[in-house]
Amino acid sequence: MGADELLHQVGDKIFLCLGFSPTELLWQRLARVVQQEAKRAGAASVDEFLQRALRGERAVLEAICQGLTINETYFFREPKHFDALRQLLPELAALQRPLRILSAGCSSGEEPYSLAMTAQDVLGPLGHSFEILGVDFDAEALERARQGCYRSWSFRDQGMQRARAYVEQRGELWCVRESIRARVTFEQLNLIERVPSGPFAVIFCRNTLMYFTTEHRNAIVRRFTEELLPGGVLVIGSAETLERPPSELERVTIAGAYLYRKRPRLGSVTTVADEDPIQVLLVSASPVTRVAIRQALRLLPGVELVGEARSLEEARTRLEDRPATVVVDALENGILLERLTGLQSWPVVVLVGPGVQPPRGVPAVAVPELVPGAVRRVAPELGEALAAARSRWRDRPKVDGAARAGTGILRRPSPVGGTVRPNGRPGTGTLAEPVRRAAERLLLIGSSTGGPAVVAELVAALPLGLGLGVLVVQHMPPNFTRSFAERLARVGQYAAREVEDGELVMADTVLVAPGGRNVLLTRAGRVQVVPPEPEDIYVPNVNRAFVSVARAGWGPRAMAVILTGMGDDGAVGMAELQAAGAYTVVQRPEEAVVSGMIEAALARGGVQKVVAAADIPSEVVRWAQRGVLVPPR
Repeated sequence: MGADELLHQVGDKIFLCLGFSPTELLWQRLARVVQQEAKRAGAASVDEFLQRALRGERAVLEAICQGLTINETYFFREPKHFDALRQLLPELAALQRPLRILSAGCSSGEEPYSLAMTAQDVLGPLGHSFEILGVDFDAEALERARQGCYRSWSFRDQGMQRARAYVEQRGELWCVRESIRARVTFEQLNLIERVPSGPFAVIFCRNTLMYFTTEHRNAIVRRFTEELLPGGVLVIGSAETLERPPSELERVTIAGAYLYRKRPRLGSVTTVADEDPIQVLLVSASPVTRVAIRQALRLLPGVELVGEARSLEEARTRLEDRPATVVVDALENGILLERLTGLQSWPVVVLVGPGVQPPRGVPAVAVPELVPGAVRRVAPELGEALAAARSRWRDRPKVDGAARAGTGILRRPSPVGGTVRPNGRPGTGTLAEPVRRAAERLLLIGSSTGGPAVVAELVAALPLGLGLGVLVVQHMPPNFTRSFAERLARVGQYAAREVEDGELVMADTVLVAPGGRNVLLTRAGRVQVVPPEPEDIYVPNVNRAFVSVARAGWGPRAMAVILTGMGDDGAVGMAELQAAGAYTVVQRPEEAVVSGMIEAALARGGVQKVVAAADIPSEVVRWAQRGVLVPPR
């Protein structure tokens, strides 16, 4: 049996044990770990060590599993999560005494000690007791955690500034003071087998869930939810998302951080999710505002965005086919407020700018200032307005069909041909026959570790009608990219699929590079799918895709984005794209799961802007609206 076959058999066994979803990076890491552990164990050869693993030798399997688990962590990583916790702790303290906090996937202890320090800052002066439990699969990491001593690198960024009062220097090490260590206990366990018994007021599980298969991830989140107190919070990594969170969890924003809060028991608080989902039709002429409102709606439990319209006329056509609650963007177009009389047949909510008086009797949400992020900040008010609009509409006096037809603007004839194309422009075909056209502009996305969740968030927020084609290069092995493309098709409005050789890049379409292959763009806008080169460490390779776009003359028509990821792939290609006239952006490194690709691109000097992941869709829209360019032929 060859070495590669042995490695894959061991990998299948190990990944099943850990519940990991095997990616190309995990296979590469497994090969390195096996070599390191075989040498450490004094094995005659790597093959002999792998054979022992296949025979089920516990010591060998445990050594590989512990070497494979990822231990990248430091004190107060992603500070906004701890800022949010500071705000919540006084309220959470009323739920439980002592207050219990779980750190799942705690590695070598930096996170649970950071939690203990934060809790001591807030709850100590109040005389409220607390307990921190850290759990991890890696026994060696847990032993380091119990010792509680770290080198200065574990306190990078804001770590030392926040932890200084609770650590003391011993030679080259900084050790956590006994007053904090006494609050923290550690336990070895595998999350796919069980989670610790609750209840907990807070559960931190950051940058861990993304390594599990979808089945195991969903099961773990369900168990977390069961062990969480009503009103308690679940915190995951900034680059992670829950595809189908349990109905008991609602996504909230506190101190700029996204958290999941378990709903209080029935009878204490009413939310829009207590009833059937509210289906929303969004009416907005501004692509930038549509992105912002869409992001706000996605934060609301029990709210489903079922369509978008660029005008009241288009809304009328869509509402005839599918009734919905209408959200009207009047932030920069107050004239719309005078034209709402024809909307009495449907529940309506309007968004208005500062100082604008909404129509009497229409639920409205005032956005105090028209700046980035302002709409997301009023998401709770938007949820309340939607619930009020539905309630008023249900309680309205019933009228006959003739009266219900209405006479206002939404009952006027639609544009010529009576249809609107998926890109929002009038057309003569039917809605069932979308007009396909070649992309005028190209959005390139390169990512690796932690990327799928961020890419899904980005694609879900992109509006149609920008003339934009999207090419995603995500480090993934074969057989995984097809399901990734299917996931992107479900979350957003764009068509999405794994690209085929020779396929033309189309507008309103996402093409995903197939696992195990590289993709290159031709001058005519077609994608070539080719085998990787022998020197390609990462496949699909971001550098090769980016360079091909630059050399095909698409630079001025391209925007390139590098997201979270391990290694340096994409840095060379982004620099060449920037020189060729492309607009180049990276995700903020401090919110990335692994910032290697981002930092490599910054070091190369090819990055024009650093943007928070949540703001990248708006940045794409602003770039795309600078003008429509015809692709090279």
